[in-house]
Amino acid sequence: MPQTLEPPRPAPAQRRGPTPAPPKTAGASPAQPADQPAPPQLGQIFTPDQAREYNRTLNESLDRVRRALAVVAGKNLNAEQSEIANRIRTFEKQAEQAREQDLVTAVSLARRADLLAQDLLDRLP
Repeated sequence: MPQTLEPPRPAPAQRRGPTPAPPKTAGASPAQPADQPAPPQLGQIFTPDQAREYNRTLNESLDRVRRALAVVAGKNLNAEQSEIANRIRTFEKQAEQAREQDLVTAVSLARRADLLAQDLLDRLP
């Protein structure tokens, strides 16, 4: 009858002292050494025609929003309408801020502001 061998037992873990922290360098973040360039930013790549179309759509939406806010500025708004106008302004600002980093998001925010602005204008007497 063949004998079965037991699997080898793992060696006991060796104990070490605390690992010294790497030296800190001025101006370098812990994740990014000072001598390496910053990693490239990820983002969408558009053809010139696509970028032009997104920018055109963004500008048209923001223009309509600004015209609507100008009309609303001369009106006496109730609390709900004032809240909607503030939300429109917030979306407008966010769209402008997102323009350089994320054009698709900027267009989406501008469209939201535009839809809210048109809805608000329709509610005014």
